[in-house]
Amino acid sequence: MKSLIVSTVFLLGLLGLIYTVNYLYYRFSPVHSFPSVTTLSARALLGMFISGVGYFGTLFCLVSFDSELGLNHSVSLQIYLCIGVFLLLIAAIVGIFRYDKGVWLRRNPKHSRLFLPSWNEGSKNMGVSISKVDDINYGRGVSFSWFDGCFITAGRHSVAFEYYEYNFMAHRPIRKIIYKKEMEFNFRADTVYVIEILQERQTFRITADTARNNYL
Repeated sequence: MKSLIVSTVFLLGLLGLIYTVNYLYYRFSPVHSFPSVTTLSARALLGMFISGVGYFGTLFCLVSFDSELGLNHSVSLQIYLCIGVFLLLIAAIVGIFRYDKGVWLRRNPKHSRLFLPSWNEGSKNMGVSISKVDDINYGRGVSFSWFDGCFITAGRHSVAFEYYEYNFMAHRPIRKIIYKKEMEFNFRADTVYVIEILQERQTFRITADTARNNYL
């Protein structure tokens, strides 16, 4: 009985921590969504795979061969090494994203920036995402996912937007599409656009915004 109570308290505390961190993230963070791997090039995806293999391979070596490495009597050193390897993995991922972004921008000097809204409503995170650009899944090659949106090549494109909700507190959290809309728009070079939700009409509005920065 006591163990059940402890487990329940621990679970409730963990859920409360997740809720609090998510709330604080959407309340105070300057960005609300991170770059997605969906628009990375094949070379960048290979780099991500190699980085992951290297990370888990290093952890396996640290755990399996700690005696040969002389770490069996230094638990704190093992922890520091694991943290260091994890930080190297994060640095590698960030470097891959920034490098691939630079390559995309050089190949597409005439481009614009799309800002996609996302926010929190209690146990649900709401937002807008792009499923296709010119019938290309996620717009790979035509667009590049970045913080709070993406870059897209200048010119006329057909973009499929999705308005979704994500219940991160659910037992099996999945993203639910509230509605989607395919829109054709002529994106001007060096222009920032904000995507607005018009829920009552189940559509979106694309508005140029000169107050926002095109690069991040």
